[in-house]
Amino acid sequence: MEINNDYIIHQRGMNYSLLPYSRTMHHMVRLRVTYNGKRIDIRTGIRVEPRFWDKKTQRVKRGFRYQEETDVTINAALISYVRFVNLYFIECERNFRAPVLTDLRDKFNYLYKHTGKLKKTEFFYLFEEFIKIKSGEKGWGKDMVDVYERLLEKIRKFKADIRFTDLDTQTLEAFKESLAETMYNDAIKKNLSYLKSFIKWAKSKHYSVCEDFETYDPKLPKAHISVKYLTLDELDRIYNLKIEEGSALDQTRDAFIFQCYTALRYSDIKQLRPRNILRGKDGYIIRLLTEKDDDAIEFPLAKRAVAIYKKYSGRIYDEGRLFPILSNQKYNEHLKELGRAADLKGE
Repeated sequence: MEINNDYIIHQRGMNYSLLPYSRTMHHMVRLRVTYNGKRIDIRTGIRVEPRFWDKKTQRVKRGFRYQEETDVTINAALISYVRFVNLYFIECERNFRAPVLTDLRDKFNYLYKHTGKLKKTEFFYLFEEFIKIKSGEKGWGKDMVDVYERLLEKIRKFKADIRFTDLDTQTLEAFKESLAETMYNDAIKKNLSYLKSFIKWAKSKHYSVCEDFETYDPKLPKAHISVKYLTLDELDRIYNLKIEEGSALDQTRDAFIFQCYTALRYSDIKQLRPRNILRGKDGYIIRLLTEKDDDAIEFPLAKRAVAIYKKYSGRIYDEGRLFPILSNQKYNEHLKELGRAADLKGE
C-alpha cells in the first residue's frame, strides 16, 4: 500500500488461468485477484479449450469459437473484467475505503454472472447499496433515508423483478401512473428525480441502463383543484355529534377532526405512529415525513387534536399505527354520513 497526497494506492495483482470444467474438453477461465496477502478466485463463466489458451498473454488464441462467442468477444470480455477490478480498487482509493475481496467478487457476480435470481434482485441490491453509501457520504438524516427507502418499496411494489434495462418510456410512464395513485405531481417529480440520481450513480458503476431513461421528461403540471371549506360552525357540529364511542363512524369523525386541526391528508394520518407525537416544552408537537410530498414537517398540536391523540395513544393498532385505519372508500362513505348527520349542505 502506498500513500498519495490525495488518496491511498492499494497494490493488487491479477492473473487468468484455466480450471477443468465438468469433464469436458472446455476449461473455465478463472480470474485470481490478490491484495494485502490475500487472494480470491472469480469464475468468469467463460469456457475455452486449453489448446486455444495462450498462457503468456492470458488471452484466447485466434480462431477459437464456442457457441456464439469468438476469440474477439472473449478477449474483449477478459479485458473488461480486468478494467472492472481496477475500477473497484480506484473507487476504494478515492473514498479511503479498504478493498474487500469478497465484496469485489459479489459485485462482479451481480454485474457479469446473472443467474435468474440475481437478475431479479440486482436492481434492489444496488439501490440498497446506494442508500448506504450516499447516506454516509452526504450525511443524510433519517428523513432523507426514509425518502429513498420508501421510493425503493414503491418500485418493488410496482415491479418486483425490475431491471435497469426495463426503464424504457413505457415502463417509466406506468411507474409514474402508479405514483399518481397516492401522490400529487410535485411529489411525483421529486421521486422521479430521486430515482434519476440513483440511476446516474448506477451508470457510473458501469451498469447498462435503457437509453430512454436519459431523455424521459414527463409533463407534470400543477393541478388546480376546487377546494370547499367547512366553517367553524359546521366543524363544531360534526365534533359535537352524539356517536357510539369506538364505532367506525366515531373513528372517522376523530380522524377527520384531527385532519382539520393539523392540515394532514388522510394518507398521512394513516402513517402516524406514537413516535410522531412528542411532548414539548409548550405542549404537544407533531413531527413526520408527509406521504404525498415527502416533506419533513413539525408543528404544535391544537387542543382538540391533543384530546384525540390522548384518546387513542394508549391503544395498539395494526403495524403500531396511532389510529385505527379504514380504507379510503369506507372513510369517504362515513364522512358523507357524518355530513348528513350534521345537516351539512353539498356533496
